[in-house]
Amino acid sequence: MEVLSVDLPMCSGCSRTQQEIAIEIERTHNLTLSMQISSGQLLSNYVHHQGIPFGEPDFNPPIQPLPGLPLPTLSTSDWLGLTDKERLQQNTCAFSNLPVYLASVKCQQMDLNPLEDELHRQLDSSHLHCLGLENNLKSIMSSLGIVPGPVVSAQPLEPDNAFFMKLTGYYICHLFQDWVNRCEKDIALLTKKYPV
Repeated sequence: MEVLSVDLPMCSGCSRTQQEIAIEIERTHNLTLSMQISSGQLLSNYVHHQGIPFGEPDFNPPIQPLPGLPLPTLSTSDWLGLTDKERLQQNTCAFSNLPVYLASVKCQQMDLNPLEDELHRQLDSSHLHCLGLENNLKSIMSSLGIVPGPVVSAQPLEPDNAFFMKLTGYYICHLFQDWVNRCEKDIALLTKKYPV
């Protein structure tokens, strides 16, 4: 099997080889694959501990975007129309804000479900995974000479009643899973363009 060489655009101060960049992209893709499993487990566990109506089969409220955390879903044509730069910038923005939102969910859950240590651990772990993924994405962008896009800061909501706290946490856990799935697809495209 023939492997094609790809000339990656390099930033002027970058000393990484094409192979090193391809390995970083592959490592990032592996992280997203691992995060797909853990984000699904987090959402499932979160829903399980929120009580009625969250665990009901017909509970499926439309997911609301949050400041700095838009909906990751796009039509196929819109998604295919994105450049690598746009994909990386959008993912970096989302994963720079997700740790703030996940930390706010953990604080709420410490009050609402103080004995659910596994849920708290999953929220902490997801927070750390987001920080790692954000760093990997920034490293890839730097290596490819892509500057970060405009950043919209996270603004965690502070609902005044338990139901809205739970609903906001549900949105955040769902957006986390959705962004992980979107990022995996985006990085999978890069791995094909820049093979190891």
